[in-house]
Amino acid sequence: MNAGGLVVLLLAGVAIAQAPPDNPQPNGNLKQVMRTVLLPKANIIFSIQLKNPQNDKEWQTVENAAIGIEEAANLILAPGRLRSNGQPVPLQAADYLKFAQALIPAGRDCLKAAQKKSPEVVSDCTDSLSQACDNCHNVYRDKR
Repeated sequence: MNAGGLVVLLLAGVAIAQAPPDNPQPNGNLKQVMRTVLLPKANIIFSIQLKNPQNDKEWQTVENAAIGIEEAANLILAPGRLRSNGQPVPLQAADYLKFAQALIPAGRDCLKAAQKKSPEVVSDCTDSLSQACDNCHNVYRDKR
């Protein structure tokens, strides 16, 4: 085998070794994801009602929080995610799917609002975010 062929084989081996697993397993349970991702991000958005962002860096923090809310739907819908009691997250329940997926438009609305840099518009988006959270919590939070 020539040197060029050997390099190709070595590079292919490295690429295969670095490939992500086909079925990544979640690390944290649902409560941990709520406490480390959703709650802090929602608090940033809700805090606009008390203190307006003062500069572009603070508005970027609000935008990032909105993206985190939108992406959190993927985290809480990850196959294999467990609840804090060790039971699987109820991915087969239509209402749970609906509640989790409601985070996507809520986050998207808050992102658009933050990009306008208007505290009033961001305050308006908090209704859909609060509703998305409340709908799920009223059914699933510490009840099942």
